[in-house]
Amino acid sequence: MRKFSRLAAITIPFLITLLLGVAMAQIIHPQPRFETPLEHLTADSDGVETLPLSTTAVYSIYLPIMVDPPLNPKKGFGAKAKPACDDLERLNASWYFNWRAWPDSTCGLDELEKFVPRIYNTDSMAFLSEAIDNAQASGWLIGFSEPNLPWQGNMTPKQGATLWRQIENAALPKGIKLVSPSPNQWEPGQNGYPYGHQWTWYMVSEYQALYGTKPHFDALGWNIYKSKASDIKAYLNARRGEALDRGYNVPFWLLEYGGDCGSSVDQIQSTMENTNPWLDSTPWIGRYAWFANRITTLDSDGVDNSKCSLVNSATGDLTKLGFTYRGY
Repeated sequence: MRKFSRLAAITIPFLITLLLGVAMAQIIHPQPRFETPLEHLTADSDGVETLPLSTTAVYSIYLPIMVDPPLNPKKGFGAKAKPACDDLERLNASWYFNWRAWPDSTCGLDELEKFVPRIYNTDSMAFLSEAIDNAQASGWLIGFSEPNLPWQGNMTPKQGATLWRQIENAALPKGIKLVSPSPNQWEPGQNGYPYGHQWTWYMVSEYQALYGTKPHFDALGWNIYKSKASDIKAYLNARRGEALDRGYNVPFWLLEYGGDCGSSVDQIQSTMENTNPWLDSTPWIGRYAWFANRITTLDSDGVDNSKCSLVNSATGDLTKLGFTYRGY
């Protein structure tokens, strides 16, 4: 029923617009028209009867037909709130994740392929089998979220290496591809936390020490928030160089990104407009997910990020940012 409703919602306005356009389409040049009643007949000097001509201007109104851009396989979003699959349609996005092992409960079974499950932290390992099952449709599973931060994934690189081995043993035999954990953007040592964005490479070293080989990554995950698009590009290019140096010539998944959510909406939109075209045109960017679809509460660190929301939670309408994001 959901699928039929969405098809009707798209098809019926299109047909109405098309029929109105056809009905209103006429030649816009003035057209001669004969007035045929006999009392209007006149005779010239030779006695030849003639019919007077009058002109009527006919104007045409052409109604525009709105067409969405083709579905972008890179573009997704982090689903902080329901309904994720309705928001996929609103934003013309192709995939989502929600930091969990199971999909949004408002999505149908036919939409499971649009969902990528995640093992968020150590506690989430209890749901590894469910995550593997739910990854069958999309073929992907995402690793830990910002493990370098105590209030997020919160684990040492050695703990991460041990758990990653378990994830590999469960996922790889079933053909599931793995996206690496995604640390936040901080520099090593920033704010007193030792690993920063190098957490992934510390985990690689620990894994090699434990098992004698590198961990398996089919894609590398990263998070970054910057007000300048140039800073986002520079950050990702630097991580790309580090990945190649370590033998990981794999796509990057930008699992959280955005502007400075404490700034103005116009500034955040400028960040998006100057970042997304680069993400779409850069071949080693596999996917990207704006943070977030609906932001209704303070973040875990007490920050109000609602200006970065793509959908108005109260009305279900796209925000200014949402309209911009829909176009990519």
